[in-house]
Amino acid sequence: MLTPGNLIKTVLAATVLVGLSSQLTAQESRTSPVYRLQPGENHLDIYQRFTTVLEHTARIKSVLDFDAEIIEVKVVQGNPQQVRIFALDTGVTTITLHDEFDQYFQVEVHVEGDVRHLQSYIRRDFPDDDVRATEIKGAVKLTGWVTEPSHITQIIEIAEQFYGTVINHMKVGGAQQVQIKCDILEVQRSKVRNFGMNFQFLSDSGYLISTPGPITPIQALTVTGAGPVSTLAGFADSTLTFGFINNNKIFQGFIRALREEGLLKIHATPMITTLNGQPATLLNGGETPVIVPAGLGTTAISFKEFGVQLESVPHVLGNGRLRLQVNTEVSERDFSNAVTVNGVTVPAFTVRRANTEVEMNFGETLVLAGLISHREDASTAKVPYLGEIPWVGAAFSRKRYTKAETELIILVTPEYAAPMSEEQIPYGGPGKFTDYPTDKELYFHNLIEVPLYGDECQHCTGCWQNGSCQQHPNGCVKNDQGSSANSGIAEFGSDAESSEKTSVPTSYSTADNKSKTTTTSRSRELIAPKPKSQP
Repeated sequence: MLTPGNLIKTVLAATVLVGLSSQLTAQESRTSPVYRLQPGENHLDIYQRFTTVLEHTARIKSVLDFDAEIIEVKVVQGNPQQVRIFALDTGVTTITLHDEFDQYFQVEVHVEGDVRHLQSYIRRDFPDDDVRATEIKGAVKLTGWVTEPSHITQIIEIAEQFYGTVINHMKVGGAQQVQIKCDILEVQRSKVRNFGMNFQFLSDSGYLISTPGPITPIQALTVTGAGPVSTLAGFADSTLTFGFINNNKIFQGFIRALREEGLLKIHATPMITTLNGQPATLLNGGETPVIVPAGLGTTAISFKEFGVQLESVPHVLGNGRLRLQVNTEVSERDFSNAVTVNGVTVPAFTVRRANTEVEMNFGETLVLAGLISHREDASTAKVPYLGEIPWVGAAFSRKRYTKAETELIILVTPEYAAPMSEEQIPYGGPGKFTDYPTDKELYFHNLIEVPLYGDECQHCTGCWQNGSCQQHPNGCVKNDQGSSANSGIAEFGSDAESSEKTSVPTSYSTADNKSKTTTTSRSRELIAPKPKSQP
């Protein structure tokens, strides 16, 4: 008896059977797909040890010209329009089909090695990468793109567990040019206080000399019947010298009273652009000769670099991160600590250097190194007991107090970089917005550089007569307001005595081959006068 409960069970059982049947059919169609012949060229890709059914619209009479070591061809029982192809070994072969209408069809069969196991690991462990594995003569070739350079090494390690030889054709996607900007900022402040006194008192009957320090060393002292005679080494360290003289007495005082303050600021910003994983070097400075030993007691000359230097090797990691190897340096020659060897002066070097490896995101700024230094140095030279007496002891002593502070910081900022088109290049550049002075500006106003009124070809006769010249083949550019930057110029006359300005009409050809005629005047005044009318 069919009850409602039994009816529901029957429907559920039928649904399950239908689902299992559809799954089995789908699975069979994936493992044994059917390839139907198409007009024109036919290409069939099949994995090794897999079967594919080749189907034709007409009856197949014979199958010719295939490599029996690569594939095996059998007739499908009960269906003369189909043949079954079984892949025996990797390779490429061609099948020729002869049908009942005496027509011939060719199918190129490419048998690939079964790399699905390796491909499943790659797809599961690296879902954001597009890598395809292909078996070639017992080896595997990996092609495609990865999101991070480290994935290449990891994928190769997995592939080596399946194949002894791995051919790597993988590439890292995204931008691969990196611009590195390094900021080096340093401030040095120093204060030096000096105070000391030397004196000598000479008379025909005696002498008293006090030289703690000394400020003025005694080079020679001679005592005769007429009285003592002293010779001083010099007065280079004395800032105040005085004396009193009468018929038979001499008093000389030498005071060193000086306060020195020093300030040094350094701000260097080297920038360099390089490819991922490629080293790059920048040097803005020079090379100075230094003496180096050459063997057998001889010396030779070598050159040492100095200035602003930057060496860097970026490694893009993906997801906006990179690993950066940086070696930056700011050095300068220090002749105050130089040495002389065989008549050749070899300078010392003051160096600020940082060499490190960091990992960071693009666009971020990281402090690579820093220094805060405070130094105080005090020294005194005095005559015992006399130099310790308040006020009076200043005449028998010398003091020096030095205080120095140093602050140094080194920053680095990496950015993705790409070339720009010619239209994006900003007009001008270093030194392009100033001009040489006229005679009046140089001799009477003491100006060696003045603002530029016009463009770089304003003094070029060929440009304002013919529109362009050999040096400026494209003619004169336009300024930001759209008007011509190559205008006529009105400047001081060639004679130094003449200050009359003239106006020169200028005809030129712009980039769009339009001709214009304009007249302006070049003036060094803050308010430019109106140009004269054209003739």
